[in-house]
Amino acid sequence: MKRKNFNLDFVGIGAEKAGTTWLAECLNDHPEIYVPNQKEIFFFNEYDPHYLKVKNYRYSKGLSWYKHQFDGSGNVLKGEFSPTYLYDEKAAKRIAKDFPDTKIIVIFREPVSRAFSQFIHDKRIGLIKDVSFEEAISQQDNYIKKGYYFTHLKRYYKLFKPENILTLIYEDIKKNPLAIVRKTYKFLGVKKINFRPKHLYMRSNTAGEARLPLFNYFMMQTDYFLRKKRLDFLLKAFDTLGVRRFAMYIRDLNTLKLKKYPEVGGDVKQQLRKKYVSDIHKLEKLLKRNLSFWYK
Repeated sequence: MKRKNFNLDFVGIGAEKAGTTWLAECLNDHPEIYVPNQKEIFFFNEYDPHYLKVKNYRYSKGLSWYKHQFDGSGNVLKGEFSPTYLYDEKAAKRIAKDFPDTKIIVIFREPVSRAFSQFIHDKRIGLIKDVSFEEAISQQDNYIKKGYYFTHLKRYYKLFKPENILTLIYEDIKKNPLAIVRKTYKFLGVKKINFRPKHLYMRSNTAGEARLPLFNYFMMQTDYFLRKKRLDFLLKAFDTLGVRRFAMYIRDLNTLKLKKYPEVGGDVKQQLRKKYVSDIHKLEKLLKRNLSFWYK
């Protein structure tokens, strides 16, 4: 049956650094599913996903702009993954208002590891200066706040039917990715549940570090300034001229693959786990799932 109107069949809301890019690629591999090439559209966010004090104006562009991101998708299931929707209060309300029957997909990862992985990522792209993890979490509380999963997820349970919310665990993906992918296919209602995606064992967003950290930091601060001052016409001009694409290419050249992934200091890890344990217990009750491997 052909669809006369645009329908958002699913949306991946997070969490950041928990395997959302990998899952989006596995879903897009399926012939019955379409995920835009620009996986993270960030349409419903109130605030910019990188610069949390800067307003995000994509939602003001209207649903016609959003629908345009799915042009060429055809008569298949449509969805996107923007992992900051989980933490943004306005995002949950906007999604429910515009697409009340859409299905929600969320992946959770042990919160200290998630925060540390985001820290490594932010250092690489130049979002923060070359500081230690301890300094970063003391300067920016968002690293810790994003790990209060129950606090964020309960907003979605208030707005969507429980049967329309799929919760996955990152550690389960590491153990059995095929089982998780097929669980997601079943949740979305595709016919070919046993389809095997080509990205099943491919790693996404491999961790790295900048050769010249100041170059990436300068580039991100320039972007931040333009967004803060709402100089959208310059951002569009840079896009049209290919300047931003070239800058991203240079940033990639400026990235070295980590020879050894760093670890969180034991004292810091234990301190953070104590902060999360109450929220994790609430999440366990909501999901009816033992998550003690996150805090023991």
